[in-house]
Amino acid sequence: MKVEGCVWATTDDNEDVACMQDESGDGTTYWYQMAMCRRAQVAYSVYSSTSGSASCGSGNFKGTFVTQDGLSEFAYLMETYDGSSPITSDIVGELPMCEQGNDGTYLSVGCASDGTFTIDEFSDQYCLQRVDTYTYLSDVNSIFKSYFQSCYGIYSANTDESVDYSAAGALVTSSKACGSLDTYLCQDNDRISSSSSGKISTISSAGHTIANFNVANKAKYALGTLCLIGSLFMFLGILFTNRRKRRAMMHRKMRANRSKRSSSKSKRSSSRHKSSSSRSKSRSRGDVSRSRSKSRARSSNKRVDDGVFA
Repeated sequence: MKVEGCVWATTDDNEDVACMQDESGDGTTYWYQMAMCRRAQVAYSVYSSTSGSASCGSGNFKGTFVTQDGLSEFAYLMETYDGSSPITSDIVGELPMCEQGNDGTYLSVGCASDGTFTIDEFSDQYCLQRVDTYTYLSDVNSIFKSYFQSCYGIYSANTDESVDYSAAGALVTSSKACGSLDTYLCQDNDRISSSSSGKISTISSAGHTIANFNVANKAKYALGTLCLIGSLFMFLGILFTNRRKRRAMMHRKMRANRSKRSSSKSKRSSSRHKSSSSRSKSRSRGDVSRSRSKSRARSSNKRVDDGVFA
């Protein structure tokens, strides 16, 4: 076995590492993150050889695993199944696991960017929001560097009765596999590499299909948008054209009404002129008849006078 370093990964026992259960019983704002509660875990690679001695060569690589119960569980399993383990519960047992500090922050075992173990400060009581690094665990990091980062034997067919009752069996059964997609500290074995390459090719082909589909959709949306804009311009054109036609028809009606009014006025004036002329003629005729009757009366009176005194 070779320890790769510290990984900030999920845990399977929320209560023992000061995480909530998968619910929001206390009304915490981060209740939705409880199912993915993370703590500092130990990443290690397992190697196997038939030579009888510990050999961590690339040809003997079997896989990389990550603990699920933190640094303390790793130390407990090593101490229980390996009597000569350099790391024990006494070394890591007093380390804080999301405990309140002096300045209102919470302290817990964390991971540095280079894979070493630290004590980090967190702003919430469930240690989900990291603030800063409080201190580095120099003694723990020194043990891992001296004993576990070269090659450490955790099972031997010559001395151990069974793998199930060895440190190797205990660690692997309480851990989960990890790969390069999870963290740079984990390595991919041949099976994971082949399956991941197949998945990548499948994903890339699916990505090309989706890209082509997106291009076709974009073309359809663009064509539909152009058609919509064209129909809008056509509607506006028809609206303004009908408006002009209505204006022209209104002007024609107004002109026709004006011409009708002027013709009716002229007819009325001509009828008035004819009636006045007929009246003047009748008056002149009446005057002539009256003058004739008067002259006739006068001539008859003269004849009568002439007849009486003759």
